[in-house]
Amino acid sequence: MICPFLYLLPLLSILTPLLAQSTSNSTSGGSTTTSSYSCVDPRQPYAAQVNRGQNTTVCLYVGPSGSWNADITYKRFSVNVVADEFSSYRIPGSFEEIVQTNPFSSEATHVFASSQSALSFLRRYYDITSQRLYPYLTAIIDVRDGVVKGIAWDDACIFCQHSRCLANTYNFDGSVATNEQINQPTNGCFFTRDECVQLHAGGSDVCDLKLYIVWTGTAVGGKVLLSSDSRFSAFPPNRIQENIKTGVDSALGNLNKVKDTVTGSMEGAFEAVTDLTSGTRR
Repeated sequence: MICPFLYLLPLLSILTPLLAQSTSNSTSGGSTTTSSYSCVDPRQPYAAQVNRGQNTTVCLYVGPSGSWNADITYKRFSVNVVADEFSSYRIPGSFEEIVQTNPFSSEATHVFASSQSALSFLRRYYDITSQRLYPYLTAIIDVRDGVVKGIAWDDACIFCQHSRCLANTYNFDGSVATNEQINQPTNGCFFTRDECVQLHAGGSDVCDLKLYIVWTGTAVGGKVLLSSDSRFSAFPPNRIQENIKTGVDSALGNLNKVKDTVTGSMEGAFEAVTDLTSGTRR
């Protein structure tokens, strides 16, 4: 039997990404309600309730590290996904743009998910100082009778060995969020910048910014949302890691064919695969 998480459903429509200037932010961190970072389809701003099997707008905000309670420049990517389907949204070219150009002139790039007026906590995507990228993001959207009540991050440590999973979650004031404080997973698996460069050269998009979306709770009419049962952490870690290894091996195989034209050694990427997929997780 093939693991259900391999069937990532295509998005029905993608709204136009936009660059926006924040002007009035009054967030307190985590899943909260605020008008500044609310997320609805601008074409249907009053049809925001979650109906199972119908489009619902989800946003991914990308911006600098530090406090988001002040005026900052950020990017918001909006997408319509089918409520209660396991969906994914990748931002093509995001690895190259963020890592190579540092568009927010910040020591790190942080992201968070939003739907209706609920927000997730911030996750670090790229840290310039440590040269690490944390590409695994799964948003669990909690709904009550069609109203989004909160967004939590799924456990991202299932993608790698324990040594590769570090604290990676932040409050909107820029402080580190702990598991004890927010009662949800706060760590994430990382690749180094050099590993991502090599994987990217081999044709892999594993280091691009990608958001997976699942649902829990009840939609309009009390219809139960069940796609959270298909989130990555619901499956054995070795199954997830084997799938990752297959993709990484393919990318490194492609890179090996043209290694004479690539600057630097591939040893780091091969070591990353070993660390990510071998041995006992905990």
